[in-house]
Amino acid sequence: MTQPRTPQDRARRIWILLSAFGIVFATLSWLHEALLSEEAILWKGPLAVVLGLVLYFIFVDRI
Repeated sequence: MTQPRTPQDRARRIWILLSAFGIVFATLSWLHEALLSEEAILWKGPLAVVLGLVLYFIFVDRI
């Protein structure tokens, strides 16, 4: 991964990171409501962070 060169690039990367977290958290919330038990709420946030980081590193340089 290269270092951000401009403030706009840094802001874009932060926006993509936050968006990835939000997408995963919303998906996990939907799964929780639809399928999972009450215990799922304890690991939903940490799992959203991990999967959001995965999405970030996959898509950050493609957008």
